[in-house]
Amino acid sequence: MLSVIFFLAWKTQGHKPYALNWSLAFLAAACQWSINLGSGFFPSFEIYWITVNGFGIVVIALGLRGHCQRTECRILPQNLWPFAIVLFAGIFWFTVVDQHVGLRTALLPMAGAVTLFLSAAMIMRHRDKPRPAECAAAIMIALFGLSQLAAAYAGMLQGAAGNDFYKNLYLNINFLSLPAGYTGVAMFIIFMLASDLSEQMKEIAVRDQLTGLLNRRGFGEQSARAYATARRTDRPVSVIMTDIDHFKSINDQFGHAVGDSALIHFAKILKITRRTDDILARMGGEEFAIVLPGTQLEESIRIAEELCKLLKEAPMIVEGETVTMTASFGVATLSLNDASLTDAVVRADRALYRSKRAGRNRVDLESSQLMRGHDGTLKPVSG
Repeated sequence: MLSVIFFLAWKTQGHKPYALNWSLAFLAAACQWSINLGSGFFPSFEIYWITVNGFGIVVIALGLRGHCQRTECRILPQNLWPFAIVLFAGIFWFTVVDQHVGLRTALLPMAGAVTLFLSAAMIMRHRDKPRPAECAAAIMIALFGLSQLAAAYAGMLQGAAGNDFYKNLYLNINFLSLPAGYTGVAMFIIFMLASDLSEQMKEIAVRDQLTGLLNRRGFGEQSARAYATARRTDRPVSVIMTDIDHFKSINDQFGHAVGDSALIHFAKILKITRRTDDILARMGGEEFAIVLPGTQLEESIRIAEELCKLLKEAPMIVEGETVTMTASFGVATLSLNDASLTDAVVRADRALYRSKRAGRNRVDLESSQLMRGHDGTLKPVSG
């Protein structure tokens, strides 16, 4: 049942490789339990023990690999099978060659405990602030790891010749913990996958699907946070509004596919040298916005002028043909009288349209507060 659930998750949620690995892991676990039920059909105990442990090794290897893939872990290798082979060789050795009841019993649950602890650690370290679903999954996985550690310890206490008391203790620990552990871990991982999907849907809702920048809704949410931070910390915030000059003519001359490429090209130019806390958005059509927290108006004008120059010097190549693009820019900064960042956006938008009326391919700034002097410096309008 759990294998089918994870297979459907893989099938319906973008063919994520980790979902397929977990589906195969639970399928291997089902085979492992089926072998336990049919242990009497094996010609010898050694063959049964090696077979059932082989499936157990597949379970823990695929489970760990799934968590490596989901968290994009770079510490552990992508290929875990050499380690699985070493573990299988150890179990084979203590089962057939140099028989040791305690070691052959303890190796698999010990390896399971280690992989479970590693999986929990990867989940918690995947992002700076783990989501509630990730915290819950990590706790459940760690608890299951503790139960496997207890089983390994009980198995090891059997010694080389075996001990009925510790054998029964080992069996009772597994009888109580394995069904609950498998089911609990699976349910919390499913909860974690649902949380991942929810976050993806939220991201889609605030992202422009063509350029990858924020859309108008995402811009509104992040600019509101930037405004609140600026008011709390008394830091400056500047806004650049820009759009592509004569964009309609690009569509008319080359077609809408090239027009889309032009928007993507422009978005890439805007991203160059931007900081992580800068806010970039496609506001609609060919109009874009940049919010620069902690940036004074003079620096914002310099940034806009660099972008204006860079766009002109980096033409787009379409089927071997050079398509030169220019853009116009308007710049404004947050003032003490602004009730929200939208007020600064409106002023930057007015400056943008002044730059278009003045001939395009240039930068203009808000006329409500400052103007550029002949020497290039900014001065109050009243001066």
